[in-house]
Amino acid sequence: MKWMFLILTLLSLASCNSYNRILKSDDYEAKFNEANRLYDGEKYERCVALYEQVYQRSPRTPQGEVAFYRLGKACFEVEDWYLASYYLSAFPSKFPYSPKVEETTFLAALCAVQNSPEASLDQHETEVALNELQNFVSRFPNSEMLDTCNAIMDKLRYKLETKEMMNVRLYSKTENYRAAVVSSEAFLDNYPRSKYREEAWAILMRNSYHLALNSIESKMEDRIAKTNERFNVFLVEFPNSDYLREFEGYVEKLKKIDVPATNK
Repeated sequence: MKWMFLILTLLSLASCNSYNRILKSDDYEAKFNEANRLYDGEKYERCVALYEQVYQRSPRTPQGEVAFYRLGKACFEVEDWYLASYYLSAFPSKFPYSPKVEETTFLAALCAVQNSPEASLDQHETEVALNELQNFVSRFPNSEMLDTCNAIMDKLRYKLETKEMMNVRLYSKTENYRAAVVSSEAFLDNYPRSKYREEAWAILMRNSYHLALNSIESKMEDRIAKTNERFNVFLVEFPNSDYLREFEGYVEKLKKIDVPATNK
């Protein structure tokens, strides 16, 4: 076992020495061949430096095109999404007539998807990913990846929807009644088929009620009327909702409020 370990160590050192020698040499054909050997052997991290040198040396040649393409693919394989996105996004403009344009455009969009954070965080990257995928669909409407793109976009939209719902909940939890009303109404407009729709309506009703209850006299009558209108719409949309008894109680309490005649 000791001899085997020693042999493997010596082979590894020899390989490293050979790699470093090629990396520092002026033989770009050897660099390209070694990079291809490493890439084909799935040693993606090691081939990057060699491909970079090949591309910088001859960016407008067939070797340069292969080098740039494989730079993006190698970074993608090691999940360096930002660097992969840089190469893959740039490939179509550098090599617009390459048969790899569709693939690199799609992979660049996938890099953006990978950069999309969980729903609780800022969703700028998610919006970028949606735009990238939409651009791909628009550019390649007959692509075999169309269904995949649509499925991914649905998931990203749901993430944005969830993020917006989390904001609505936060306004309600912190008793920011006006913000909760405005944000829940915006959510219902933006996501008319959302699975959160009933919850959003519940938040709207609760905060509409509390906003009316805590209003200054000059705004109370109008806010009571709006709460009653919202309840009637909710009743039509969710006639069997578990929230009905709670909201009926709100309406009854608001009826008992004596709004000063000067505000009428």
